Amino acid sequence: MADLNFKNDIKLGEKGEEIVLQDLISMGAEFISDNKDNKYDLKVKFKCKEIKYEVKTEVTVAPGFDTGNLFIETECRGKKSGVEVTEADWFITYVVYFGEFWYITTEDLMKLIRDNDFVVGKGGDPGSNSTGYLIPREKFRSSFIVREAPDSF
Repeated sequence: MADLNFKNDIKLGEKGEEIVLQDLISMGAEFISDNKDNKYDLKVKFKCKEIKYEVKTEVTVAPGFDTGNLFIETECRGKKSGVEVTEADWFITYVVYFGEFWYITTEDLMKLIRDNDFVVGKGGDPGSNSTGYLIPREKFRSSFIVREAPDSF
């Protein structure tokens, strides 16, 4: 589980991105590049089309800590972030404890947010003042493509 330390969490996030990339490759994607700003994390090619992905690795979900929600960040350290600034075509939340990838197009995610009155919660590292939408996983599972992740985190 993460200790909510930005430097450590970046390493966990990058490891999660590598695992998600392997899932994309298993579906026929060709790796193009990764990205280190808030626009997207991975760019791949599927059937001659470039697609960008935002990847969030959720390591704080564990027995005793699971709220039952996906946290979709909107602000961090006083600046818009996450879904508010991404240029990604797809959003993926990798829920490590449950071994699941939750895929949704950014367009569908934004529609889901617009069409529902999700609670806005706080999260992230101490001092980050991160906020985001709390989407109940099981209630909205059918809005996502949920794929099994490998056991190797």
